[in-house]
Amino acid sequence: MAVETLEVVADRGYYDGEEIKACEEAEITVTLPKPMTLGAKAAGRFGKQDFFYVAADDVYRCPAGERLTYHYTNVEDGKTL
Repeated sequence: MAVETLEVVADRGYYDGEEIKACEEAEITVTLPKPMTLGAKAAGRFGKQDFFYVAADDVYRCPAGERLTYHYTNVEDGKTL
């Protein structure tokens, strides 16, 4: 494609470990959300997609409008979460 760097964005339906690894090996930056593997909704709980980040306050809000308290930062597969 005659470019020095390539970045791609996809939705969670395209999350495939082998494809992501192939992109990494080809030096293609991939941005996509992790698949929803937990059955939070099926169990009657809210999922991550139900919470909203408020940049101005640097907080998340739950579906009831309450502010969420920061608890910790986690590192998973070399990525800060």
